[in-house]
Amino acid sequence: MFNVHPAHDRRARNSSLTHPSTDTSPAPGIVYSTAMGQFDIRSYYSRLLSEDSTKSMPIAAMESLSALCDASKATTIHELLSSIEIGSKALIASVPNSISLTAGCAMFTKFISAHTHDDPRDFGAFKKKLQENGHLFAQSAREARFKIAALGVGMLRDGEVVMVHGYSRCAVGILKLAAQRNVRFKVIVTETRPSCQGTKLAVELRALGVPVAVIDDNAVAYAMKKCRSVLIGAESIFADASIINVMGTHQIALAAKKYHRKVYVATETHKFVDNFPLDQFDIPIEQDVINFDPPAGFDGPMPQTELGFVDYTEPQFIDAFITEVGLLTPDQVAERIVAMRFQ
Repeated sequence: MFNVHPAHDRRARNSSLTHPSTDTSPAPGIVYSTAMGQFDIRSYYSRLLSEDSTKSMPIAAMESLSALCDASKATTIHELLSSIEIGSKALIASVPNSISLTAGCAMFTKFISAHTHDDPRDFGAFKKKLQENGHLFAQSAREARFKIAALGVGMLRDGEVVMVHGYSRCAVGILKLAAQRNVRFKVIVTETRPSCQGTKLAVELRALGVPVAVIDDNAVAYAMKKCRSVLIGAESIFADASIINVMGTHQIALAAKKYHRKVYVATETHKFVDNFPLDQFDIPIEQDVINFDPPAGFDGPMPQTELGFVDYTEPQFIDAFITEVGLLTPDQVAERIVAMRFQ
């Protein structure tokens, strides 16, 4: 059986897999087993993200849990599921905004659990099959982005102007594939301060020959009439098809509604979360956005974490979701998330 030491740091600093120590007290964040030594799932997860900047948090979580299963010496189904649960908790506790990571952990756990109804005589062979299924599930999730790009390209028309906010890997994949297929379009990119994700996107699209205009975040309403549609990503999609995404998404959706512009959300279904927040301040994330008592000498906006602030956008401001399973309306997304409860 595994145990995890309570978190004290955002990221553990030990190697991902080490040998047993005479000290049976694990370091912070390490999933520990006297049978196998220590598996630092946080460091493994962090390394995946640092080695591949295109990898999303849910995918990195799934791959980390797959690695934990590979390292596990569990001898029963209960022990294996217990190790996955504890590893998931260790990952979720490691970041301040863990919603999308939580979704990845939950879907991986549900997928594994769905294959554990039978009590096999040969647990070793059964466990190996579960591990293989886990890796296949993670691989399928990785491929979702390519399917989304292929579907999204078909929605771009020659001569179209698209507004983009933030740097969604799914949205960027659609635009890059469209450029490679010689679709003629222009992009209005919000700067997306303070991360300046929009500037990064502008550099990449211009290198592909796409005309790009970068605007200040406070120029969204001014520029909205010049585009035909808005393309954004999402960190998570909730049970009513509302989303959270990089801060500023909500005001863009409001401006799009005002000027009757379509809003499309490009996202993988592994970001669907069976949760139902009520408004901006009900999302399960602590953000120090509004602070009436800032530190002495601090006159600007509150500094953001490395993940950045996010906001909440209701489903009535979204026209459709571009996913790997097809183009879905908000109602269809909500139905799929509710159906997840019974799978």
